[in-house]
Amino acid sequence: MNTTASLPPDTTLYWNEALSEDLLSFLTGRIKCPEAAADLTQETFLRFHQFVQTTPPQNARALAFGIAVNLATDYQRKMQVRRKVLVDGETDASQTAHALADTGPERIVMARQQLAIVHAALAELPEDCRNAFILQSSQGLTQAQIAARLGVSQIKVYRLLLKAMSHCQHRLNELNEPKP
Repeated sequence: MNTTASLPPDTTLYWNEALSEDLLSFLTGRIKCPEAAADLTQETFLRFHQFVQTTPPQNARALAFGIAVNLATDYQRKMQVRRKVLVDGETDASQTAHALADTGPERIVMARQQLAIVHAALAELPEDCRNAFILQSSQGLTQAQIAARLGVSQIKVYRLLLKAMSHCQHRLNELNEPKP
């Protein structure tokens, strides 16, 4: 990751390849995902660069690692939310699969209702969020492929997918909630 070639001189005074590699190693060890660690290293650099444009740091290494720690913490929190959504979704999916084993008319109507709710929920989402969800769920693209197709970062794709899944799950949960 050669980020020093096209930087303004002020950032190159503080950021170097060794710092970049140390951050990547630190983030990989902390979040256990090399691809996400690479994205977070890049995001760290971007935030570091913005900061340096206005305020020369006293300790560039400490600043970079502080930014990286904050980004890693945010990433880990989002992953916890995603795991919860996925676990809840898997519970619902296993219940749905069990229900579909008995494909009586009521089950078919219920499945159609759920599908209609998911379609309506997707229509409520912003276009980029809806597109990311459709690219993953119907075309089976990876987050990296979706990022390339949409021209955004993988972290952005992750956030879009999380938002779409959470929104759809929320709408489906509304269907199952007892009416007062």
